[in-house]
Amino acid sequence: MSAAVAAASGAGFGGALPYIVGAILAAAFGGGGYAVLRNAGREGSKIIVDAAQGAVIVQSGVIKDLNDQLDEQREQIRELRSHITEITELRAKVGLLETANRVLRREKNALEGRVAELENHKGGTPP
Repeated sequence: MSAAVAAASGAGFGGALPYIVGAILAAAFGGGGYAVLRNAGREGSKIIVDAAQGAVIVQSGVIKDLNDQLDEQREQIRELRSHITEITELRAKVGLLETANRVLRREKNALEGRVAELENHKGGTPP
């Protein structure tokens, strides 16, 4: 029963399946349609087969569309993974640059201190 409910709800078929199932049910049970199909024999079977074939064609189209969407999403995932890799590499480079910057600032401060020492020493003793 749950498979019939899922089929009737059109789950996974882009919403087209409920209309097909509804048309089949309406033709089979609505307004004496069941009696007509029962009494029609071959013609009733042909109608049911034609409706089933139509449902298969619609389902095939829906499956193809879903596969196309899946391929597009897989490509998007590949692109996002590529971007994540690039961002990770850039973060590592930024970390290295920040470390190098700290080292250079310390060296600059040490050199400025040395220059100040030399200037003080130079001014205190005559040549």
